[in-house]
Amino acid sequence: MRDSVACQRYLQRHIEPHLEDCRQPAGYWRNVLVIPAYREAPELLQRLATLPTGAGRVLVILVLNRPDSDSDSNANQALRQACKALPVACAATPALRRLSESTDLYLQDIETLTGPTPASQGVGLARKIGCDLAFRWIMQGAIIGPWIGSGDADAHYPPDYFLQLDRLPGTSVAAIYPFRHIPGPDENCNRATALYELRLHHYRLGLEFAASPYALHTLGSCLAFRAEHYAQVRGFPKRAGGEDFYLLNKLAKIGPITKLSGRCVDLQSRHSQRAPFGTGPAVAAINADGNPLHQALYYHPACFEALRCLLLAMPALQQHGDQRELTRQLTQYHLDAKLMAATTATAQALGLEQALHHCRTQGKTPAQFLRQFHQWFDAFRTLKFVHGIRDAGWPAQNLSQLAGLAPGLWPAGDTVSDDEALRCAVRRHWGWKTQ
Repeated sequence: MRDSVACQRYLQRHIEPHLEDCRQPAGYWRNVLVIPAYREAPELLQRLATLPTGAGRVLVILVLNRPDSDSDSNANQALRQACKALPVACAATPALRRLSESTDLYLQDIETLTGPTPASQGVGLARKIGCDLAFRWIMQGAIIGPWIGSGDADAHYPPDYFLQLDRLPGTSVAAIYPFRHIPGPDENCNRATALYELRLHHYRLGLEFAASPYALHTLGSCLAFRAEHYAQVRGFPKRAGGEDFYLLNKLAKIGPITKLSGRCVDLQSRHSQRAPFGTGPAVAAINADGNPLHQALYYHPACFEALRCLLLAMPALQQHGDQRELTRQLTQYHLDAKLMAATTATAQALGLEQALHHCRTQGKTPAQFLRQFHQWFDAFRTLKFVHGIRDAGWPAQNLSQLAGLAPGLWPAGDTVSDDEALRCAVRRHWGWKTQ
């Protein structure tokens, strides 16, 4: 891995500057986990001290950051002081502290080193700096495991968190952990978070129904990737939100992403405005509604029916890909006339005809053609397609409305009105287990 062109190029051209060299001996750590932290309580360190270690020592890289939109210079002070109170693990590296007998913490305090980060780069930059440091130390031999874990401060990790990675085949470029949100002290926040979690599940179920290769949960707290492939896609994008979505989108184009089963990563339900979009703002919007169960949070199932038929039609378009041929292919799948027209119009608005011309040029065999198509029609364009169908007359629905709509995507039949029973049914469907 260390001699690969992608790894060397990343070190030379794309890694973040001013990262410290590792002074620990070769093979000192087996695994590494990167956690961005902003306005987190010192109690975080107590949970990290009990992190499961797997087959060897663990390094936690804690990336302390503050966006320049927050003028409070004391936002991270309590956690910073708690980190400094930990025993020093290496005299030559003051930022390296001892969490427990088998776990060390490296404090990458970018707020102290370079000041507040641009708000537009937010958590994406924090994740990239932490993962770049992990990558650098892997390349220097101090970390012998090939995986970089991406976590969050609100996560509780299962006992086999690192062991699951050791069991994966060498072809897997990334892994996504099962997850669930566990209750916090605010009941309204708990309910809103549960509904948001179901929204994430419903979208993945819809993409699975459509047989999309991008049927993935995208949470930065439940993700791991091989260092070599992280370098190949040039690391985390520097974005204030959605950085996990875009990283996975790139990784899915270069190799298999394993969707793990087994025990969940537990995520604490809590109020958060650390990112401009994602879980925190979405939960706040749901919570603000007087009756969140009646809020239209879920894409209309017809969006996924349209997507399924579009993907089914693709192999036949290798030779002829104009609008008439697409319409002819869609007809055999018995789409409603209005939905078929919306499917064709939405695909064309995304630039399908020009894309198919490129796919035919670059993909001479049917398999090559489809590979080129899915490189173009990626997770981002898939989401845009779903939005296009939604805006064409199939608006979002609330939980109870889904019960009367086809195709039915939930695995639980009549339990669609009970959000907690539905979350349990979804976990069983994917083989997820609670701790």
